[in-house]
Amino acid sequence: MQSKHTKSYSATSRETSDDVSSSELGYALEQQGNRWPKYTGTNAFGRLLKVQIIAGLPKSALISMLLVIFTISYIASLQGGTLVYINEHLGIIGAELLLSTLSLTAVTVLLYAGRMRSATRRNTLLLILCTFMALYVYDHGERFKKHGFYNILVFLAIYVPLNLTLGLLYVLWTNIDNFVAYFVVVILIGSVTVCASLVHYRGEFDRGLFGRLQYLPSECNWVGPNIPFVDLLPAGTQNFWAGSSHCKPEQHHINATIDRHGALHVDCSDKKSQIHIEILPDTRQWPLWRKSMWNVYNTQVLKGIKQIEYIPGEPVVLDEGAQAVVVRCGSSSAIATRVSPSVDKLPLYIPPMESDTRMNSSTHKLTTDWVDVTNIMIQNQFKRPNVIYLMLDAVSHRQFYRRLPKSAKALRALHRPGLNQLNELYRYHSTGFSTDNNTKAMYFGEITPSNPNPLPIWAYYRDRGYVTARLETGCDDWVKEYAGHYFESQDYSVGNRSLDYELSSPF
Repeated sequence: MQSKHTKSYSATSRETSDDVSSSELGYALEQQGNRWPKYTGTNAFGRLLKVQIIAGLPKSALISMLLVIFTISYIASLQGGTLVYINEHLGIIGAELLLSTLSLTAVTVLLYAGRMRSATRRNTLLLILCTFMALYVYDHGERFKKHGFYNILVFLAIYVPLNLTLGLLYVLWTNIDNFVAYFVVVILIGSVTVCASLVHYRGEFDRGLFGRLQYLPSECNWVGPNIPFVDLLPAGTQNFWAGSSHCKPEQHHINATIDRHGALHVDCSDKKSQIHIEILPDTRQWPLWRKSMWNVYNTQVLKGIKQIEYIPGEPVVLDEGAQAVVVRCGSSSAIATRVSPSVDKLPLYIPPMESDTRMNSSTHKLTTDWVDVTNIMIQNQFKRPNVIYLMLDAVSHRQFYRRLPKSAKALRALHRPGLNQLNELYRYHSTGFSTDNNTKAMYFGEITPSNPNPLPIWAYYRDRGYVTARLETGCDDWVKEYAGHYFESQDYSVGNRSLDYELSSPF
């Protein structure tokens, strides 16, 4: 009896027999004692082997089957066509891509957790690499018909974190006694923490940021079982929740104006409701460190808002530099804006010599590409054109016309020869994969600034006599986010150097 079990163990270790029962294997392992690593204990390894063999199927055949599923499902996910076709089949494409990811993940787990010859493991890795290269050659396009490049990115975005997590759990399992018990405890603690956090964020929705809706109970409500999981992300990861919600329609009419003396006048149709005003801070002179996304820039703007209760008939005089005021009356709100100080009160701006964009850095003289055309324009009764940069991120030229026809029509309506000129840059192409490279090329003229303390294009306009203004509606400041690390000091204020006006809107 003893020799029979020993023989079964020997055959299993050489992987030349797959007909060993789980009871025989368990007994053999028990007899071997400490000769097996602890992660191959009787129950754990027996269950793992039963999963691998699947009713007598050898591991080599199982791996081959999984690789076939991976290849076929990935090729199926490469189906393409028009934009409408992609939208209609996006769920199927995603499911096929997910199936290919899970199939290869199963192969990966078998490679590092299963017992097999080194040659088998090496040949399998080589086969996976060759398959990947063949799939890349087959389709690495960036169009709707051929979108293999994006499939690879999505595949790796799932495969790499998933396998790193599984690998870490495997290492912990093989090196820590009673790891499963510890793992269950951690999962329970994490689940309780997540549930408490979600309850907290749902409560924040009812109150609004910094409690600004506390005086309006039941103003907005969730629609359906919305769970704001994305709000569990750390601050600075651009987390937001856009679930379905319903807010009461505005019931009151608000008339808010700012006169030329800077006095705010407010009139609300509901004479019984209190009127609250929120003055947005002037962010133009803020240093780079204060505009950091990791410092939660839009939250800093919200914290800088000055709240005042407005008394009807008593105008509020705004400080110079305050560009916008939010007015709330009952459940209704409105925003009043101005340009402060007025353009005619702006002092003549003289750029500092060390950063004057008109100067040649080596000769400290005006460059030949800059010519003062003021006198020429006055003699010919010309005026400098007003220049507006309107950036719609992640939208190509063709996609803009295809999917935003109303916006395209509104822009075309601005083109009135003799009054307004709309210039369309047909030859402007993408210079990189993301917002980073494309906007740096547009605003800096180069993807990697060659000099420290690079200035955006609006500084070039200001140095040449333009009045410059910028409206930021994102959760970060563009210069800080995409070029902040090129500056020698984070105390530097790019807004103060390059802008006459800046309005940072947190909504």
